[in-house]
Amino acid sequence: MGKGTSRNQNTRVGEGFQQEVSEMYQITNAKNAEHQIALIDENSGFVQSDLGRSHKLSNEEAMARLDMQVAMWQKSQEDAGDDLIPPPAPQSFVHWSLGAPERRISPISLESKQGNNPLFRNFNMNLRQYLARHHPAYPLRMEQDFEIMPCKALYVNFQSSVNWKSERDILRCNPSFHNEPRYDSVIFNAEDDPLAMAELALVFRCFLPDGVKLDLAMVRPFRRSSWHPKTRTDCPIRERKSGVMFIALEHVVRGVLLCPIFGASREAFYVIDTIDGDMFLRINGIE
Repeated sequence: MGKGTSRNQNTRVGEGFQQEVSEMYQITNAKNAEHQIALIDENSGFVQSDLGRSHKLSNEEAMARLDMQVAMWQKSQEDAGDDLIPPPAPQSFVHWSLGAPERRISPISLESKQGNNPLFRNFNMNLRQYLARHHPAYPLRMEQDFEIMPCKALYVNFQSSVNWKSERDILRCNPSFHNEPRYDSVIFNAEDDPLAMAELALVFRCFLPDGVKLDLAMVRPFRRSSWHPKTRTDCPIRERKSGVMFIALEHVVRGVLLCPIFGASREAFYVIDTIDGDMFLRINGIE
């Protein structure tokens, strides 16, 4: 029997399973799909045999059982701890929320734990200096201890410049997101730049004395670049600044996608302004 010939009444001999596999793939979340497809196939076979023994279940009930099994497996594979935690202020006053919280830890303990990471050098002292400068209403003495709660997910709500509807970005700051490090970038309002950009290095909540809570992020900022690649059209370019800085999450506008420029003479990044209409309008200054 030869493949690709019409004498078999079918030019895809032995490939009939591909359509079935494709349909099962559409049910998955496209992550570790092989295991999910095997699970769907196993459950489908069980449901069919079960229906053969008993006609009490309708087709809708059988499919509901199958969907429930797949949903349970997908939920078990999601990033553990993506549970949202209550905001530090009434929800009407904040446009962000934190998810995937970790255990509370003191800044000095986190600095020691991240001893091999240069981004966390002098973390405790730098954080205290930031709090003293930007939040003088909550003074901290050097001998006073406080805790922070690192979080791996940041949810930011913003108003779209396209239709003024509310949109949401899910941003990750996770050293192992599906076994790969993922540190998303954000646009935030700075004093000298309403389109300031930075890469998230740590998202956390501060628990200060007297029950005060502050949501902050340690970021690696970008700056506008004077270097431009040889392209037909102008491209927004950013270069990474040295060091890190702290920002309050109330200044975060939304997420942003930056792509490294390969082959450039310096570490530079394209700002991808075509991910959605709102980003295109913001980056190009179109009102």
